[in-house]
Amino acid sequence: MTSYIIDTIGYYGPVILFATTFYFLIKRTPYLIVFTLGSIVNTLLNKMIKVITREPRPKNQIPFLENEDHSNEIEQYGFPSGYAQSVFFSLTFLAMTQKSQTIIYFMTMLCTITIYQRYKYRRHTIKQLVAGSIIGTLFSYVLVYSLEYTNKY
Repeated sequence: MTSYIIDTIGYYGPVILFATTFYFLIKRTPYLIVFTLGSIVNTLLNKMIKVITREPRPKNQIPFLENEDHSNEIEQYGFPSGYAQSVFFSLTFLAMTQKSQTIIYFMTMLCTITIYQRYKYRRHTIKQLVAGSIIGTLFSYVLVYSLEYTNKY
C-alpha cells in the first residue's frame, strides 16, 4: 500500500510540482508569468527533442495506471524524459526564486520520487531521466536568469 501511494505521488509529480511552484509565485507576477509560459515552452521543447532523437522507451514496461497512453507517435519516444524535464524545471525555478530550504527539500523529494517511479515502471532509461533532468534545469535557469538580468536594467 505504501509503495502504491509513493508511486502515485511520483506519477503525478509534474502536476504537484507545477501547482506548488505556481502557488509560491502567485504574488510575484513577473515570475508567475514566466514560469507558466516557460512550462508550456518546456513541454514543447521536450516533444521537439523526442521527434528529433526518436529514441524509444524501454521494452517491457510495467503497467501502473490505465490512463497512461503512449499510443501517439511522440509519446512512443523516451528521450528525454518529459516527467524529469518538467519536475526539474519547476524545482529549479522555485529554488532560484524561493528562500525556504524546507520547500526546496520537499520539492527535491518529490523530484526523486517521480524519477524513481518512471524508472521502476520502465518508462525511461537512466540516460533518458538524466537528460530530461538536465534540460529542465538548464531551461529554467536560463529563464530565471534572463528575467532577473532584464529587471536590473
